[in-house]
Amino acid sequence: MDKSIYGFSNEKSSEEVLFAEEVNSDEELFFADEVSEDSPTESWKILIVDDEAQVHTATDLALRKFVYENKSLKFISAYSAKEAQQLIQEHPDVAIILLDVIMETDDAGLEFVKYVRQVLGNQLVRIILRTGQPGQVPEKSVIINYDINDYKTKTELTTSKLYTTVLTALRSFCLGHKLQSEIEQREQVEKALRISEEKEHQKALALEHFVRELQDTQLQLVQSEKMSSLGQLVAGVAHEINNPVNFIYGNISYAKDYIKELIYMLNLYQRHYPQPEAEILQAIEDGELSFIMDDLPKLLSSLQLGIERIRMIVESLRNFSRLDETEIKSVDIHEGINSTLMILQHRLKARAERPAIDVIKDYSQLPLVTCYAGQLNQVFMNLLANAIDALEERGSREESKVFHPQILIRTEVVAGNSYDNISTGSGIRVTIADNGIGMTEKVRAKLFTPFFTTKPIGKGTGMGLSISRKILLEKHCAQLECFSTPEQGTQFIIEMPTICIATNFPVSMV
Repeated sequence: MDKSIYGFSNEKSSEEVLFAEEVNSDEELFFADEVSEDSPTESWKILIVDDEAQVHTATDLALRKFVYENKSLKFISAYSAKEAQQLIQEHPDVAIILLDVIMETDDAGLEFVKYVRQVLGNQLVRIILRTGQPGQVPEKSVIINYDINDYKTKTELTTSKLYTTVLTALRSFCLGHKLQSEIEQREQVEKALRISEEKEHQKALALEHFVRELQDTQLQLVQSEKMSSLGQLVAGVAHEINNPVNFIYGNISYAKDYIKELIYMLNLYQRHYPQPEAEILQAIEDGELSFIMDDLPKLLSSLQLGIERIRMIVESLRNFSRLDETEIKSVDIHEGINSTLMILQHRLKARAERPAIDVIKDYSQLPLVTCYAGQLNQVFMNLLANAIDALEERGSREESKVFHPQILIRTEVVAGNSYDNISTGSGIRVTIADNGIGMTEKVRAKLFTPFFTTKPIGKGTGMGLSISRKILLEKHCAQLECFSTPEQGTQFIIEMPTICIATNFPVSMV
């Protein structure tokens, strides 16, 4: 470093050492308003980085009385760029760095600038370069290529200019610190706002979930009341019909025996008395006794078939309603399917717009299934009724001679599965397929949405499939899937375990 650019004299006291030239009285008065008579309790940290001790001393003397915003200056000295790196880490709150360029190397100061800005990421500290060899360190190149705040040659830094430079740097530092604080506060506010928005979003999702659950509960209550009333009605009617039917069914065999005996007696009488009185002959001819004797056994057989049919229907109604079986128990799935088909028999018969619906039963040997039988029968009723509706809709569009409506019911044993973290053992699969109108993918995606229906007003409520899936999922650890192709048909597949491990679901429907 060229010592001649500083006005140092070894013969004078160190107290008289100043930069380049002495400070006149005018310059002293110019900065008088920056000086407070009270002793400041806080200070601004100034890091002086220079390999010449005289520069540290001169800077200290020039700025010893400097006060800004009631804070004095505290000087930290480093005599090399390496030492400066350590000190800036120990004092991250340094406000100004008065930095020499050429120290242990020609670009030591400039490398230190890179270290502060890029490695430490300190953008607040004001860096003032002071060089004694401006030609070797061109000002323009340094200003363009390095993130510094001021560039001075040591010859131009009089005491007053040093005051001005430091004052300007401190004002800039305060402004930058204030801006950074405002940015941090704004980021905190934005973060708090994002957190608040996220909380509100979560509340909205929770409210939406609650509303959906409330709709499901309302739907469940409506359907529960509906099925409860229907079950009580069906069970009551079945009970009232069952008594007289059992009376007729129990006595018709005796009636057949009695009539058979009477016919035998008449035949025996005719054999031994072939020529009765004229009045008797006339009565036999008028009453067509021979026809009665021939037709009466046939009539009784028809009555017996009819009463057996009525008994089967009554038994199916009782099995379907399962009013006395609301608790979980082991049942034969085929009984529930057959009972449902018996109730829907009137809809399977031929009509003017379509031929009879052919029901194909492909039953496998199934184990007993632990379930809520009445609710499971409700599922079969909904699926079979929907299949019949689809067949009727397609039958109304096509000629009956071309269209042959069919419903396939297949049952089979399948390996165990796991749904919603619920483990199951071996299970069964029930497939109910039809060759009806089918549905588009858009319709199929909404199929299990409560109140969604493609049927006309008054014919469908949109609750059947939603309730069915809920019964299977929540009560039987089962799954209900639908596959469909427009104009080709639809199949519903039920997969459920024979025994569900998750048996803690509440019973909320009859």
